[in-house]
Amino acid sequence: MARTDLYWITQGDGGETGPLTFRQVQSMCHAGTVKVTDKIRRADKSEWHSVNEVRRHLEKGGEQLTVGKIVLAFLILGLVWWCSAVVLH
Repeated sequence: MARTDLYWITQGDGGETGPLTFRQVQSMCHAGTVKVTDKIRRADKSEWHSVNEVRRHLEKGGEQLTVGKIVLAFLILGLVWWCSAVVLH
C-alpha cells in the first residue's frame, strides 16, 4: 500500500492548516488560498519551508518518475509488442 505524505501549512496570521494531502495543497495554491510567503512542512518533519521554495513541485504535480515506474512502462510496452507480433503473424 502506498504511503500518502501529509502536509501542514502556516499562513501569515500564524494559523496552521492540516494535515493536508499533496493534492489538497496543490489545489489551495492554484486557488490562491496559499501564498508564496506562507510556510509548509511535511507532517512527519519539523522543518518549515516557504511555499516559494516548493512552488515548482506544486506546479509540476509533484509526482516523480521512479525507476519502478520506468521498468513497468518498458514491461508493458514489451508485452504489447510481443502480443501484437503474435497476433499479426
